[in-house]
Amino acid sequence: MIEFTVNFVLKFFHLFGLLLGAAAGFGSMAVARQARRSGGKPPAELLALRPFFARMALAGIALLWVTGLGLWAFRYDFVRLGLAFDLKMLVALLLLAVIVAINMIMRRATAAGTPPPAWLPKLGMTTPVLTLTAVALAVWVFV
Repeated sequence: MIEFTVNFVLKFFHLFGLLLGAAAGFGSMAVARQARRSGGKPPAELLALRPFFARMALAGIALLWVTGLGLWAFRYDFVRLGLAFDLKMLVALLLLAVIVAINMIMRRATAAGTPPPAWLPKLGMTTPVLTLTAVALAVWVFV
């Protein structure tokens, strides 16, 4: 019974982390699209959403890492699960690095009272590709 409970809780929070990341990604894309459409300078209320979505993505990826490593330990005893799993972990690590970098840059810009660098949205646009790649590899390994 305890094995079922641990497995259920880890999977539930793993999927919740995936949902947080997806919400942050889609929200960030919507903000970027609307900012481009606004013509001149985008409204401050719209730009204020960017740090929120950056923090949401960080929470999601952190939850994915904690629960994913927990599932790997609990269910698979850290056994090597093949090349596709190794690639998934590498893509997930790259995604983590991008999200941490975005959060650090956003935090510095906010603290300095300056807008984030113009190239930051381009870096942010790598996250959907990395996320879909990691999910596709996870499906390949676990289904």
